[in-house]
Amino acid sequence: MRTSTATRSITHAAGMIGLALVLAACTRPGEQRALAELEVGSASLPGITVQATGGLAAIRALGDGKIDVWSQTPDLELAVALDATSAGSWTIVARNTLVDAVLTENGVVHSREPGGPPTVATFTLALAAGTTTLRIAPPDADRVEAYQFAAMADIQTALPVVDDMFRVISGLPDLRFVVGMGDLTDRGELAEYELFDRQLQTLAIPFYTTLGNHELWGPAERFFDHYGRASFHFSFKGAAFTFVDSGDTGLDPIVEGWLDGWLDAAKDQVHVFLTHVPPLDPFGGRYGSFRSAEDARRLLARLVMGKVDLTLYGHIHTYIKLDNAGIPAYISGGGGALPMTWDGIDRHFLVVTIDPANGSIDNVEVHRVANR
Repeated sequence: MRTSTATRSITHAAGMIGLALVLAACTRPGEQRALAELEVGSASLPGITVQATGGLAAIRALGDGKIDVWSQTPDLELAVALDATSAGSWTIVARNTLVDAVLTENGVVHSREPGGPPTVATFTLALAAGTTTLRIAPPDADRVEAYQFAAMADIQTALPVVDDMFRVISGLPDLRFVVGMGDLTDRGELAEYELFDRQLQTLAIPFYTTLGNHELWGPAERFFDHYGRASFHFSFKGAAFTFVDSGDTGLDPIVEGWLDGWLDAAKDQVHVFLTHVPPLDPFGGRYGSFRSAEDARRLLARLVMGKVDLTLYGHIHTYIKLDNAGIPAYISGGGGALPMTWDGIDRHFLVVTIDPANGSIDNVEVHRVANR
């Protein structure tokens, strides 16, 4: 059967349109992921709606008198809206919280119930019809003073043994939380997320993290459902922390827009910026940079204009201290993934001392962890 010229033209045009759509999608591989993040942090059932301010929580369960959330911030705010049929006693389970966190409701402070892991806070209280704002944070959350946090990335195939690293971190007395620069898993499989949940039970402080390229081997929704947004921002004790999703070696324009707002909000604070992939590879040959040098320069210009004080990256499985357009920067990919050959850098994490009162990052120290 012969194909007419008109039919061939239509077929060619349809093919070109399809190719154009594919190419357009390829130029923004993170767009759908960024749009999906807008759904994180809220959940509704008949009679109840829960919304985490800033989207800073994964709502893991809702119903039967229980709200179960995974917090992405040391200072979590939840708005709970109830109708008359749902008012009454509710149990709030806040996972990934500081050990000294309390719940404040209309000026009333509720202490956590005894028992359970140190990072899981449970509160039971009566909630009236209407909207109630709940704050889950430690008593010193608004006190501007120095503190320490840990940073790490690139666990991947070492996921089955990362518990010993968590025990080392838990043994350091002054750390408030851990920040992660992605690659928690090797292939983004559900079983890996479930294993990571179990490993986190050995960690005595919260773990706030973005995703890495290895999480994108599976649907990003698996990360969102477990640990919340990949691009988010919080402040604690006078310091700001901004995490952005660079899992496919760049930032989507939507994320760039969020970043502009977060930079502006933190212009008078000490500001730590975290993402998985370094914008520029300091060695030029270690598969560790943005896919576009123009995108990398644009990000660095944003960070400079936003007066960011410290940048933390993963992705390259080593430790490197460098200068990013005048901003102190550290690449720390020592969570256990296969290390760079010949570097002599194996498993490690960073301990950062931050002093918001003086507007400074006082120290970044490498802590080694023996291989298993």
